[in-house]
Amino acid sequence: MVLSFFDNCGVIFQHYLPMRTSVTAAVFKDIMNMFLKKFKEKRPEMVERDWYFHFDNAPCHTANSTKEFLAKKGIKVIDHPPYSPDLAPADFFYFPVMKKMLKGVEIVDKSVQKDGPGSEGHPGRQVP
Repeated sequence: MVLSFFDNCGVIFQHYLPMRTSVTAAVFKDIMNMFLKKFKEKRPEMVERDWYFHFDNAPCHTANSTKEFLAKKGIKVIDHPPYSPDLAPADFFYFPVMKKMLKGVEIVDKSVQKDGPGSEGHPGRQVP
């Protein structure tokens, strides 16, 4: 599984999880910390400005511990209406770009398909 964070300028951060890994609130918070570090590196001009985070209503996003974490970090969140598959930003902005970038690319790293980066003994893989 790949968790991707992007804005109108492109992909900021991607994190690969092993197959069959559930994204719990704890896992999501760990990945958010990695994202925030990469965000500061890739978008330093945005760090001090007002910006908003948008994601769907997955349980890891709506958990109280996630909400507390985001509030503590000062991250403002745009609410996602319930049951709104037509409002998925990835469908309109991210997937078309990724489809174009990956056209003709074959994944030969079988570890991504099996145990995957991030499993024990493998620290995970982030795409710059």
